Formats: sequence, C-alpha cells, structure tokens
Amino acid sequence: MKRVLIIILFFNFFTALSQNPYFEIAKQMEIYNEVLKTLSTNYIDEINFGDLMQKNTKRTLNSLDRFTTFYDEQGILDQRMRQQGHFGGLGISIKATDSALIIMNVFKDTPAQKEGLVTGDKIIAINGEKVASMERKVASGLLRGPKGSTVKLTIKRNGKMLKKEIHRDDIALDAVTGTSLDRDIGYIRFVKFNQKASSQVKKAILDLKEKGAKKIIIDVRGNPGGLLNEVVKIVNFFIPKGKTVVTTKGRFEKYNKTYATKNESLDEEIPLVILVNNRSASASEILSGALQDYDRAVILGDTTYGKGLVQRTYKLKYGTYMKQTISKYFIPSGRLIQKIDYWHRDKNGKPTLLKDHEKGKEYLTTNGRKVYNLGGVIPDIVMEEGVDDSLIKDLVTNNYLFDFVTDYYYKNPIPKDYDNFSLPEDIIDQLINYLEKSGKSPESAAEKLLKKAYERAKKENQPQKILNRYKNMLEDYHATDIEIIKKNSDYLTYLIGMDLVQRYFYTPGKINYKMQQDKLIQKAKEILRNEKEYNRILNK
Repeated sequence: MKRVLIIILFFNFFTALSQNPYFEIAKQMEIYNEVLKTLSTNYIDEINFGDLMQKNTKRTLNSLDRFTTFYDEQGILDQRMRQQGHFGGLGISIKATDSALIIMNVFKDTPAQKEGLVTGDKIIAINGEKVASMERKVASGLLRGPKGSTVKLTIKRNGKMLKKEIHRDDIALDAVTGTSLDRDIGYIRFVKFNQKASSQVKKAILDLKEKGAKKIIIDVRGNPGGLLNEVVKIVNFFIPKGKTVVTTKGRFEKYNKTYATKNESLDEEIPLVILVNNRSASASEILSGALQDYDRAVILGDTTYGKGLVQRTYKLKYGTYMKQTISKYFIPSGRLIQKIDYWHRDKNGKPTLLKDHEKGKEYLTTNGRKVYNLGGVIPDIVMEEGVDDSLIKDLVTNNYLFDFVTDYYYKNPIPKDYDNFSLPEDIIDQLINYLEKSGKSPESAAEKLLKKAYERAKKENQPQKILNRYKNMLEDYHATDIEIIKKNSDYLTYLIGMDLVQRYFYTPGKINYKMQQDKLIQKAKEILRNEKEYNRILNK
C-alpha cells in the first residue's frame, strides 16, 4: 500500500511539474539548444546562427499575434523616432526594389529637396555600394544618420546617372500634414499619433476657427495609430472633462485601466466629420469609435482596420527589446474593435474573426443608436474610396501608374502655380499608350491565374490547339484590360493629378487638390452643410 502511495505521489509530482509553464520552457529550451549544437557540428554548410535565431524569435512571437514582436537595436531606434516625430535624414519616402530605392516623395524644405532630388529618382548606390547587393532594410537605414553627416548617392534619373552628396538634417515627422479652409469648413489631415499629435491638432483647430471655420473635417485615412495618451487628449478637444475614452482589460489586473478626459474641451458643439478607411488603425479607431459612441461626430468612409490590442515594450539583453500584447481596449459603448481573434483558432490553427463569436450583440451610443462588435469601426455612412478592381490595384501596386506620372513629369512643362495646373482631356489615352510602348502590362487576378495555367500547359506539352485557346483568351483579356482602364478613368485621373500636384507644389498643393477632387471630402462637406441631415445621422 505504501509503495502504491509513493508511486501515486511521484506520478502527481511529475504531472504537476509537466504542467508548470516554467518547466515546459526549460524543457523546450534544452531541446532547442541540442538542435543548435547538433547543427553547428554536423550541418553541410556554415550557418549564421545570429540571423537564424533572430528570425525564429520573431516568428515565434508573431505566431501569437502580429503585434507581438522582437526588435534589434536599429528596430527600436526606428520605433522611437516614429513616436518622437523626428530623425536625422534626407526628407524622402522610398520604396525598395531588388536593384534600387525609388524615391516616392520628396518633402519641401529638406536636404533632399534643396539638393534637387525629385520624385521618381532611383537610388542605385549609397556611399559607393550598390543597393542591389544590400538587404533592403540595410539600404534604407543607410540614408539616415546624425544631423550634419554626409551621404553620397548615385541616382538614376530619366535614363541618366547623377552623383549627389547630401548633408543630413533633422527631419520632422509632423502628425498634421495639412489643413485647408473651404468657406466655413475646416479640414485637418493627420497621419500618426506621435508625441506631436495632440499639440499639432489643437493648433490646427484653433487656427482654422480663427480663420472662420464653423465645421471641421478630420481625415485619419491610412493613419496607423500610435500613442494612447495622445488620442485621449485629442478626443478631449470635443467632449467634456471626466468622460471615459477607452478602457484596457488584460489577463493581469495591473493592465486594467480606464483612460478618461482630464481637461476642459476646446469645442463641444462644432459639427465634425471623421474620415476613415480600412487602413485607419488603433488610435485612429479609438478617436473615431469614441466620438461615434458619444454621438459627437459623423464617421464617414470604409470600415476601419480592427486593431483593439494594447502593446508594451520590454527591454531585453544586448540592446534588444520585445513588444508584446498585454491587453484589449474597449471604447465607451463597451465595444472591442479588434477584428482578428487570435484566441479562438480554427482546426488548422489559424485565427478566426471576432464577429464569429459576437453575432447579434448590440451596443448603444449616447443617443441610443445601435452599434456592433464586428471588427473595426463601421462608419455611420459607408463609402469606399478607390475601386475594387484587381487590374486597377495591380496598375497602382506595381508602380506602373507612378512610372507613367514620372514620364509625364519630364515631358511636360511645370505649371507656374497651382491655379494654372490642369490635366489634358486625353490623359488616360496617354496612359494607355505609355503602357503599351513600355511593355508594362497590369493584370487582373483572373488573368494572372490564366497565364500560370498557360505556362503549366506548355510545360506539360499540351496539344497546340489547347495552347492556342489559352493564347486567344489572354489576348481577349488584354483587350478587356484597356476597357477596364477607360471605365475607371475618373479614379485614375484623380490619382495622376494627386501625384503631379505633390511633385509640383508639395503637400500644400496636394491638400488643395484633395479638397476639390476627393469624393469623401465632397461628401463630408455635403453632410456638414445640411444641418438637418447631420442631426438625423447622430439621432439628435
């Protein structure tokens, strides 16, 4: 009996031990160390263990949720620069390709603009080293550096090679990128919730009101979010002191917190429209969601991204950091904005959608309007921007449209000022001719699948009559592609105009163009000029 009791005790001890998370961590680390040791002594080729293990660490953390991640020293510096709103650099935005860094935008009054860099330039080499031989992250990182330091660039422009030596300066990452006034309607565009956000938004509101603004449009389309305390301050500009803006709830009590407004408001009555899209995330969703819950603003646009998770950064050894999700955030009505449910996974281990577990659950705004937990903030008026056509998306994402604008820029005179800017009536015909002459062929999703099928059929030596049918279908698709481009001429003309005024007149020109041509802004102005409709939407 005593022996049986001892066996049971040992069994219970080892069962408890195996269920202890720290025992499991130690066990798996021991196995992992053995795997690495065996690789180091037996693998056929030399292994960069630092790179391998860092990738594995990131992959492990990202498997929990996409916002839990690992930063090396450069990564944490980049994050801090985004939060602080400044860094040492040139004043350009870039897109990396295998052979070059393409300058997508040059900002006014920066070293890049003063030294004559222009949108469309391709950076081929940095300090004598070819970009093609570097990792993309390394190449883009070389453009940054302390204020006053120098970087040497080899530029390819319109078929010619140029050399540039540029002194870096302190580049301000402003939160507010532009304001405008159309009669009594003010417009504020801001793109991030960094440490400058609340002060710059406040200044923009006061400046517009001083100039005569009686109504405000706030544009956070494409705004990825940022600092939580900044969005609380901005919400506070429009609602009174002591109101809950967001509540965070986590597994541990210490991460449960309610963030409320602390100051007197700037204006609790001025009519507001908030513009959002599917790339408005995190703090942007708190801003739009909280003001929707208090019936303080009309939300217009597309359903937002759906990030309702809070992260905290922890310092690790050797200058590295880990950012991990610690809680979920809930806006005043009680809604969780998170779209992807990482904690309920399907049989294949993939995350599900929150709405699958929240069907039919209703929440109420202050004025009694029904709102839902379906992932992201659903606007009061849903109005998608752009077009939902895979061919047009391919035209944009593959830089074919960007390349056309660059070609147009060099072949046509620069207008003297914004008032003299206009696009020719045949601009879409010029685009189609450019695509055909340059051999750039945007493809729809179906066309790409057909092309793959054709290539597979050739590889398998299918009969010629089958191959001919594939070729005929591809030719039919190409003819249809032209029709699709013409069908979407209004949208493409808008994009071409946006790119050109940005190159000619920088951000002020772009904001003026948006105020006149952007369909969502036009709809927002229409709502704000119809007091009865505005109040009806908010159930006032």
